[in-house]
Amino acid sequence: MISRWLPQRASRADHGLLASRYVFGFEDKWIRGGASDTWEQLSGDIQGLADLANTYSVVREMRIVPFSLRDVMLLGFTTALPLLPLVMTKYSPEQLLISLIKILLR
Repeated sequence: MISRWLPQRASRADHGLLASRYVFGFEDKWIRGGASDTWEQLSGDIQGLADLANTYSVVREMRIVPFSLRDVMLLGFTTALPLLPLVMTKYSPEQLLISLIKILLR
């Protein structure tokens, strides 16, 4: 039920569990076990670790909405920028600066 409401958290937990099992298995096989397998097998296991890390980074960056607060602010700025000359005909730069400071200090 939690996974339905919090898909990112549940997915991170699932991937974290998978990653832990893989890393512990890698450690047991190659570090503690002193595996005498070939270099190609070690290389494949290391590649698997890298693939797992890439997958986890994708899951970590998942969001409920496909945009961030920075994206919204950038959109607002680029939308308001063409209106600046029109606003400047109505208000002086001093008035705009004072209004902006009042808004920011609330």
